[in-house]
Amino acid sequence: MIGMRHRLVHGYMHVELAKVWQVVVTDLDPLITAIETLVSPDGPKE
Repeated sequence: MIGMRHRLVHGYMHVELAKVWQVVVTDLDPLITAIETLVSPDGPKE
């Protein structure tokens, strides 16, 4: 994720949109699922 951000922010003139879209389509759902297992559905505890 850090590498992707770095590439998008600093090398945006050379980003291949097809590759970005491929990451969105193939990797985003599994990432969201993994993050959801770490976060309480009730929000942060105070």
